[in-house]
Amino acid sequence: MTALAANKHIIPPNIFFIICFLFFCLEIKGQQAKTQHDNIKRTVTEASGAFKAFQKFIENDSVHWLYGGDVSLAFNATNLINVTSGEDLIGVRPVINLFANYKKGKRTFENYATLALGLLKTGERKAVKSDDRLHYTSKLGYSISPKWAYTAAFLARTQFVPGYRYSGEHITAKLNDFLAPVNMYLSIGIDYIPNKNISGMLSPVMGRATFVRSDSTDVIISAGMMTTETNANGESVQKFLNSRYEFGGGALIKFNGNLYKNKVLYSSQLELFSNYLKDPQNMEFFWISNAKIQVYKNFSANMQFELKYDDKQKIKDDTTGDLRGAKVQIKSFTGVGLFYQF
Repeated sequence: MTALAANKHIIPPNIFFIICFLFFCLEIKGQQAKTQHDNIKRTVTEASGAFKAFQKFIENDSVHWLYGGDVSLAFNATNLINVTSGEDLIGVRPVINLFANYKKGKRTFENYATLALGLLKTGERKAVKSDDRLHYTSKLGYSISPKWAYTAAFLARTQFVPGYRYSGEHITAKLNDFLAPVNMYLSIGIDYIPNKNISGMLSPVMGRATFVRSDSTDVIISAGMMTTETNANGESVQKFLNSRYEFGGGALIKFNGNLYKNKVLYSSQLELFSNYLKDPQNMEFFWISNAKIQVYKNFSANMQFELKYDDKQKIKDDTTGDLRGAKVQIKSFTGVGLFYQF
């Protein structure tokens, strides 16, 4: 009886093997789930590490960029009441200066842009422009010592709106327009940088391209885009050009400074170019200087002086229509207004 009773509690062999097989399958499934979980965890960790490394790279690289600029809105006005001579005058001149500079190790990349458009209205006459500039300068440098660097530079100068010559209230000629002309310079040379405010680039290799997006003879003449050729009869004739390419050398000198804790801001840029292929002694130069003096918070006095000479830009006599020799062009501005630096 005892043996028979004991045999009633013995698990049949087939049931035992089934239970073992189920336990074995569950164990394998558990191992697979654990392996998959570890893989997912490892992938997430690696992705997180890669993202943090990329984020750190971006953050570190962004430190090398420096952005900024300033905006000014200057006014000048004269109002006459019961005055026997003189005329009312009102002028406005917005100017935007922008820069984006990069420096990492020995490499530098500097970008500057100036956008300006001034309008002046006198008496009952129509408003005329007193300033019109769209200037861009870009420099790519590689330092070879603390004060010297190999440099490539690109400069472009043009204007926004048409400009005219007036005789009294009447327009006598259209002198320029947007991209008419546009002067572009590409140069390679060496840059001397004694401090963060001054740089002087000497370029023995410089190319100059001038384009005129206009068929107006007055615009082309004003841009100096004409040349004298000899025809089949041996006669000298004027040929008008829409594009011209020159090769030469020159220099680019920049200065930026501030005094009295940014209460006086000063900037100056001088551009020189000599054409090796024709009349190299007749050097073209363009010099512009700006000063802003803070009067009270965002209120400032603004001054600008511009000097330009290009022997190709002949002066046209309004009476005879003859072209006279080139002259130094001088332009200055003084006004007060709003100023914001960022």
